[in-house]
Amino acid sequence: MKVLIPVLAVVSALVLSACGSTASGAATTSPSPRGNAFNGASGQLVQINGSTLILTGPNGDLTVTYTTATTFTKTSIATLADVVSGTCIFATGQKDAAGSVTATTVLVSPKAAAGCNARGFGPNGGPGGSPAPGASPRPSPTARPGAAANAAFVSGEVTAVSGPTITVKTAADGSQTITVASAATITDSATVTASALQDGECVRANGPKDSAGDVQATAITITPAGPSGTCATGFGGRRGGGFPGGGGNGG
Repeated sequence: MKVLIPVLAVVSALVLSACGSTASGAATTSPSPRGNAFNGASGQLVQINGSTLILTGPNGDLTVTYTTATTFTKTSIATLADVVSGTCIFATGQKDAAGSVTATTVLVSPKAAAGCNARGFGPNGGPGGSPAPGASPRPSPTARPGAAANAAFVSGEVTAVSGPTITVKTAADGSQTITVASAATITDSATVTASALQDGECVRANGPKDSAGDVQATAITITPAGPSGTCATGFGGRRGGGFPGGGGNGG
């Protein structure tokens, strides 16, 4: 009998250990939904049901809802003629050895009462103070590594325009002159309402996801589809992608 006591003790310990491992394993099989790790979604608008939007992307359909508090921004193709004194501008391009900037992408927006630079207009901001990820032009990701050192961006209020030459008042109250390349991509961004939504457009919605993975949009950016009639992929709640024609899947 004295011999059996240690044996029973060992068996009991093994049983308890096994039970503990099972409980621990079960706890790790129910993590929070991965879809909640990133806010927002983007894709091509395929259906409008009242204040509910259905977007489609490579990973399937996405549902976005908006309210009267949701802000809307629309980016459209523009021309050099749309760049006039008093508007806000964000341009990217290359700077030569003399410091002259040649812009290859230009984003134009109306000036708000607070001015251009007070609204977060720049690489990580958008007109009206609401983020418009992807809407701000960025240097081409295919640029050669050596060219990155010469990359430049200029943001501020347009004070003068003479042909392709634009003078910009920058945030530091300085003045920068840029030359817009003949093949530059020029877009115009403006605050709109939900009535601007149309099937086929590219939509980026910023906002939290609920337990079902649907996005409750606080801000929506609308851009035209690309030349092929589709939206580029690459964001899905992460930074990336590009406009116009930017879009993607928010999976």
